[in-house]
Amino acid sequence: MCEAGKTGTMYGCTRLGFLSGMFLATFLLISAAASSVELVASRDTLFCERVVELFQKNMEERRRFNLHKEPFSPITWEPVSLAGLGPKTRYCSSLDKAIVDLDNDGHLDLVVKTTFCMKGAPSDSLYVFPADSAVLDQATWQDLSPLLATPDKFERTGGTYPLSSLRIENVAVSPALTTLFAIQPFILDDVTYVSLTDARHEWIVVAKYLRGGRFEDQCYLRVPSS
Repeated sequence: MCEAGKTGTMYGCTRLGFLSGMFLATFLLISAAASSVELVASRDTLFCERVVELFQKNMEERRRFNLHKEPFSPITWEPVSLAGLGPKTRYCSSLDKAIVDLDNDGHLDLVVKTTFCMKGAPSDSLYVFPADSAVLDQATWQDLSPLLATPDKFERTGGTYPLSSLRIENVAVSPALTTLFAIQPFILDDVTYVSLTDARHEWIVVAKYLRGGRFEDQCYLRVPSS
């Protein structure tokens, strides 16, 4: 405990305060670096800068998003109950659904997000249907073919998603998302976009969904490692 009038004690307290301040500053720098988001390429710079600001505020530790905060929170996901004998855990075998105008054509869609594991690590896919589709009544845990048959889907587990639609300065080879994917739709100014990343969480693609598994990339973001 610091006591006034004791030179040695006050020196120790001053030194302790200095070290504590240095520790706090270092901690804040590390925390900021761990969650920093950089804009690398854009179709619309003002829009992408706004996305960077929102993602920066949203991003949690280890470069993960909080889906209960903006801009992801306007979309409500509900667990899907399929007929048949399902797995005991949702970690590597989950289905969730949301009603959202994914392709911004003025009509609501039934969007089903699946999460299955590849070598023990989860990867997301999206399957898109008309809002009144009965596909989830037709599919079972033993037969997912009615769900998987749609041409409107993002299904890349084990594959790649090249970041080649927007020009990235000062790179010899365009980066790519690979193998394991995390995909999350979000809404900004009444327009639906999707955020794509992979297991490394270094690169983030912000895109519009165009039907038939096609996307129009809007922004390429990078989250440097700390």
